[in-house]
Amino acid sequence: FVLALVTTTKSGEVGGTRARTKNCSSMVPSMRRSIALLLLALVACELLAEAQAQLTHSAVNHPRPPMLHNKKGLKTASKKSSLDPSNFLVVLIAAVVLLYGANRALRPPFMDMSASSQEAMAYEEAAEAGEMQLHTTFMFVITASCSLVLIFYFMSAMSVLISVLFSFISSLALGALVYPYVDRYTDNRYSREMDVPYLGPIPVLVFILAPPCIVCVGTWLLTKSWILNNILAISLIIFFLTSVRLSSLKVASSLLTLAFFYDIFWVFISSSIFGKNVMVTVATGLNVPIKILVPLMMSHGKNMQFTLIGLGDIVLPGLLICFCLRLDDAKGISKRSGYFAVVMVGYCIGLTICEIVVGTFHWAQPAMIYLVPGTLIPFVWKAHSRGEISDVWEGLKSHHRLDDSGMSHP
Repeated sequence: FVLALVTTTKSGEVGGTRARTKNCSSMVPSMRRSIALLLLALVACELLAEAQAQLTHSAVNHPRPPMLHNKKGLKTASKKSSLDPSNFLVVLIAAVVLLYGANRALRPPFMDMSASSQEAMAYEEAAEAGEMQLHTTFMFVITASCSLVLIFYFMSAMSVLISVLFSFISSLALGALVYPYVDRYTDNRYSREMDVPYLGPIPVLVFILAPPCIVCVGTWLLTKSWILNNILAISLIIFFLTSVRLSSLKVASSLLTLAFFYDIFWVFISSSIFGKNVMVTVATGLNVPIKILVPLMMSHGKNMQFTLIGLGDIVLPGLLICFCLRLDDAKGISKRSGYFAVVMVGYCIGLTICEIVVGTFHWAQPAMIYLVPGTLIPFVWKAHSRGEISDVWEGLKSHHRLDDSGMSHP
């Protein structure tokens, strides 16, 4: 967390201005981004734990040992399972969540995004504070790796710490997800702000939403309900996609390429260095399921069996997909024929291939092996066909602006 904070404070400060919008962005921008990068580190550990678990517990999709779930019998699919319709439902769910997340990151619900809107300016200012830089992509790998090693050597203490952090971030994410809808439903009656020491002005509605969000997280901790698990997981995805963003192909390719090799190293090479498989130890010792669960439609037996997708398989490619939508918006291109469409199709194809391979052959592999080329290659192809490689390499400088080599400034 300290590493994430250090890497974000400098770029997260916005001239002392604190954005206050209906999207619950009144959180200090540097703090919001630090929490989001902490979530990214946790998601990376979870993504790798799920991938490594395939080596000894093959399942329909990213399986994990049953002991990682609650003790009441939540099980992933076994090697005897065949390809299930739920595998393709996972792809649909991931695509819908990314579609909503990308649109919400571009234009938050019920917010006046006109050029003269103070609200839009405040939101854009906070969003720019969450912009990932090239050096941050390397810090992500270092932070995630350090987190993984700490968990490996200090399992008991880190398990408790991660559970506490996950509960805290989940409460924030769930509140941020429903905030604009509750604010609209109550006709903005609770939008007035209260000064909170060290945090500044916070809307009253935040304090109203806090208890039900905490109760929801607490109920999940006690019951490990897969429905509550999915609600919290989707909240975390949206929170991340609206808190951190990419603004160039240079940063996007760096992040995804590093994630690609990071996956391969910790899944297949770590045991030769640490003398013990780090990911197996982590996968069998943590009870922090950062994933979306989907019940198998063709399972047999008393207990429900699940297929799942880790949040890392959604949020990391999702950052590029959000950038594509912003790029289409800046260029005035329909999202059905621009960068967003081709990259989203590439993502769905890559994830579908992964589901088919794992579900049919039960071969162990991280999903990022399919998702990174499935998103980066269509993006580069689209940019090349439009003659915009140099433009997108440097990318967007602000919400509606490319650098001088591409688009005209407003």
